[in-house]
Parts: sequence; structure tokens; C-alpha cells
Amino acid sequence: MTNSAPTRALRERPDLDQLKRQAKELLASFVVGAPDAVREVTAHYQQADATRFALHDAQLVLARAYGFDSWPKLKAYVDGVTAGRLCDAVEQGDLAAVRGMLQRRPEIVNLERPGHGEQRAIHVAVLRRDGAMVRLLMENGADARRGIWPHRDATSALTLAIERGYDELAAIIHEEERRRQGTAGKVEGLNWCTDEDRAIALLEAAPELIQRCDPDGWTMLHGAAGMLQERVVAWLIAHGADVNRRAGGEWTPLDFAASGGSWLKGTSATRFGPVAKLLLAAGANLSSISAVALGNADWVRARHAAGALANATGHDVFGPFAGPVSIAVLHDRPEMLALLLDLGLDPDERARVTGTEELIYSWGMPLYRCAASGKSAMAELLLARGADPNGQIYTSGTPVGRAYGARDWEMVKLLERHGGVVYAANAGYYRDTDLARRLFAEEDAGRLREGAIGSGSRLAETLLDSGASGGDPEIVRMALERIDWPRDDSRWSGMLRDTLCFWNHMPGIPTANPDFDRGTYFTCFRLILDRCDPNLLFTNFGQTALHEVAAMRGHVTDEEVAIFAAALLDAGAVWNVRDHLLRSTPLGWACRWGRIKMVQLLLGRGADPVEAGAEPWATPRAWAEKMKHDAVLSAIGS
Repeated sequence: MTNSAPTRALRERPDLDQLKRQAKELLASFVVGAPDAVREVTAHYQQADATRFALHDAQLVLARAYGFDSWPKLKAYVDGVTAGRLCDAVEQGDLAAVRGMLQRRPEIVNLERPGHGEQRAIHVAVLRRDGAMVRLLMENGADARRGIWPHRDATSALTLAIERGYDELAAIIHEEERRRQGTAGKVEGLNWCTDEDRAIALLEAAPELIQRCDPDGWTMLHGAAGMLQERVVAWLIAHGADVNRRAGGEWTPLDFAASGGSWLKGTSATRFGPVAKLLLAAGANLSSISAVALGNADWVRARHAAGALANATGHDVFGPFAGPVSIAVLHDRPEMLALLLDLGLDPDERARVTGTEELIYSWGMPLYRCAASGKSAMAELLLARGADPNGQIYTSGTPVGRAYGARDWEMVKLLERHGGVVYAANAGYYRDTDLARRLFAEEDAGRLREGAIGSGSRLAETLLDSGASGGDPEIVRMALERIDWPRDDSRWSGMLRDTLCFWNHMPGIPTANPDFDRGTYFTCFRLILDRCDPNLLFTNFGQTALHEVAAMRGHVTDEEVAIFAAALLDAGAVWNVRDHLLRSTPLGWACRWGRIKMVQLLLGRGADPVEAGAEPWATPRAWAEKMKHDAVLSAIGS
């Protein structure tokens, strides 16, 4: 087996007979040595022998080429065993149908429901308050802690059950999570404790935490290793922590330590080495990730000779996982990078995005990491081996965009020499008005470079989207001059939401610029609001712009939230609409998120603090009480 990404795409209505014919044709072509067939087979089936290659082998290769683990799973998909059908069966309360589908394709239990954002089957079961269905899904591996964008913290299946008062469902979820863990309880945030003395003190006071883990298997040792906390790792090992416990299906503490630099600022080999030494001495197993990080070329060669060297560990819908090529860049090991490329590993680490049934790919992370850290020599090595300077890293942009965001103009020039294109959205995110003007001029002259905007996109829409997020009123004005959508066009809702994130002031974005003026987001918001209906619904869960303002992230102040809310009310926004997930009005949302000034504003504009028609758990008071917002409780009165 290989870890190669899919190389074929299914038709909208796949036909099993046609797929069987394709498998026979692949077999015949491979046996006679047709180059295309040989390349496809070897990409998905290492060390295949043409003298023994049979039809069932060809079917396996074909299934993998389409992104499935096996021919039976491909057949099940063609037969209609899909995430969408699963959610439909859950909605109908059909336990037998759900059980049958999960037996054939167990992985669909956590795939997103098409057309419903990040909603999954477990969400549907909780919303129906179907205890038997929740138990069946949990027994089959459902993740009850994944929320629905854009408010994932409030919309996991477990959170929905708890906040609605569905105590019996929360009990079922907790029971199954405890069974998976093999021990009671879970680690509550201690994984990420940055103070080593405090972490050790807490562990000494509660040693039962040593063996506990969260539902995905993450332990205290994973957390300490990922933070490269040498003393905490040593303490945990001395007290019996499992050094080979796998989290997320594959990550050991040593792997997590090796990849820690992907999110921990200031990580260096000098910090990784001592932590790795402790884990290895305690019996930790090497993987392609840790071996590359340690520079163990012999191990890498041996694994490759055995046909067991994984190219990349994949990409989840919530973010990329590091593969060995990326790890070589991260740990500044050019000799390992050259070795991996010599062995034929993909310089782009192309992988299918998991968590969704759509065929979405992510590629370009090694070069992206070079662009993020100014490693031009390693970038040149990757480019010489065919790395794509315009690789599309899911949710993270392109290598050129990363270099542009870092203002590393030498890296930008290097990537451009190899065909890299500065994506138009960078102009908006980084408030580069001159670049936006130049792009519009190039479009008008018919000279806009291919790749400057996404396939099927328009430049004005791309710049409106990114300009609203980045907070550049001039770019937003230029884009609006070229857009003539009706006031009730649903696309306006996304543009309004973009201004609410305060992108350049959002924590955790390394290329953002917090020195930019915060007030310009509101200017962009007003420019867009003047063109659209203030009561447009956001997503298919029925919230309005007023709901979204109430849930603006924590780096946005109460005063700023109230300013946005007042603009919407002045424009005619209504305050009595209920969304479909939290079944609450904007006042309810403001109470849930503790936005006291918005609560006061809505009450002053006539919003009903009682909401007698609301479900008991969804009233403003209920939200303020359960979230323990005392100031909000005082504001809404008795």
C-alpha cells in the first residue's frame, strides 16, 4: 500500500459497470507495460509484479486512484453509501439503515453533510434528540466535539446537547468517550500549560491525569512533547506515561514533538533534541517524521527499501499535518530534504483533505514552510525538483502568498522566477492598494496573469472579499464599483461577515499586521451594508448579520460590537429572527457570548428580554445564566 493522493475523479453519477471495465482495462494495460498504466499502478501499489497482477489488484489500484481505501468502499460509495445519505437516514431515525451504511463505510460517520457546512451525522442526531441514534453513532466512532463553522466552539454535538439541556444525550456521549479512553475523565486543557513548574505541580496534585486522554487520544505527554517541555516530559515518563500512545490515529508524542515547530514560535533543534532523547530512551518508536527531524538517514533508506516510507500524513479539514518533506524544512535539514527527494517523495506533499467526501486536495506545504522562514536554498532545491510555487494549501493560501505576507521580497522574486503568481487576495489582506489598482488595470487591458484569481472567480469579488477581511476601504470601494448584485443576493452576507473577523488583528495569524487602523473594518462594513439587505440570512442555519455581530471573536471589543450592531439596526435589521441551530434571537446570541453593550443596545431598541415563545433553554436569561454572565443578567432584569 502507498500513501499517494488520488489521481482520478469520479463522474457526478458513477456507474459500477463502467468502473469494472476501467479495472479490466488497467489490468490489460499494466500487464503489457503501457507507461501510463505502470505509473498509475506503481503510484498506488508498490512493487507490483506484472506476472502476478490480477483483476482484484487492478480494482484496488483503481479504488485508491479515486480516493478510496478498497474496492468494496468504492462500490459502497457508488451504491449510495455516502455521508449525505447517512445524514438523511439519521434524520429519518432509521437505525437499521444507518447501521448498514456504517458497516460498509465506517469512515462516513465523521464526514461533512454536503450542502450543510461542517454538520455531521452526530449533529443531526442530537438536534433530533434521538438517544438511540446518538449511541449508535458514538459506538461507531462519531466525534461529538467538532463544531460547525463559523462558531465551532458553540456548535459541537456535545455542546449543543449540554446547552439545550439534553442531559441524557450528553451522558451517552461521555459514556462512549470514557469507553474509548479506557479510563474515566479526560485532560482539560493541561496539555497546553506553558508554565512547566505549574504543569508539574498540577500533575503531582492529580497524578490520575498521567494516563488520561481526550476522545482523540491526546495525552498530557503529547501536550508536553509538542511544547518541547523537557522537564515535564521527563516527569511524565518517570511516572509511567505511554510514550507510544497514538492520537488522531497516528501521532505519537515523539511525532508531535518533531512537528511542534509548525505552531510553536521559537522552536529549534536544540529544544527538540533533548525531548526526543528522553522519549527514545523510554522506548518511543521512530516514524518518518521523527526520523527526518533527527536526521536518521539510514532509517529512512531502510523504510523506503521496504516500501513503507509514507510521503505525507494527510490534511484534515481543520488544518495540515506535517509530512517528512515538510519536517526536513522545518528542522532545517537540507541533507534530509535532498535524500527524500532523491527517493522520489513528492516535493509538494499532495494529499487529499480528509473529513469531507468532496475530492479536495492540498499541496505545497514544504515550499510554504520555506517561504514562511526565508529558507531560500531549500526553496530552490524544492523548485528544482518540481515543487509548485502556486501550491494550494487548504485554508492557508500559497507559498507565494506566504512570502508576500512575510514581506520577503527576495523569496517572492525567487518563486516568481519559477512561475509563481501573487494571488490577488493578498492585496486585500495586506491592504496593498497599489497592487489592487495594478491588478484592475491589468484586467482592463486583458493582461491579468493566470492564477491571480481562482478558477471561476472574478477579480472584483476576490478583492472585495479580501479587502473586507483585511480592512481596506479603498480596495472595497474599487471592487464595489465593478459589482452590481441585487440587494438580496446571498453573496453579500459573506462579504459582510468578512469585515467582522478583524483579520489583521486576529491572534494566531503570523503575517497579519496589528498596527493597522482597527476602525477601517467598520468603514468597509458600512460600504457593503449600504449595498445590501441588512436581514440577509447567513449560511443555511438561518442566522442574520445581527447574530453574527453578537458572536464576533474575543479580540473584538464590546464597544466595537455595539457599533456594528447599531449600524445594522439603523439600516433596518430586525432583532426577532431565530436561527436554526441555537434557536435564538440576536439578543439570545449576545447573552450567550456575553456582549453586554450589544445587549443594552438591543433592549434600548425594543428587543424583548423575556421571549416567552422561545424554548426554555434558548431565552436570553437562560443563556446568560448558563454562561455565567452576571452583568448581562443584571441588564435583562428579572
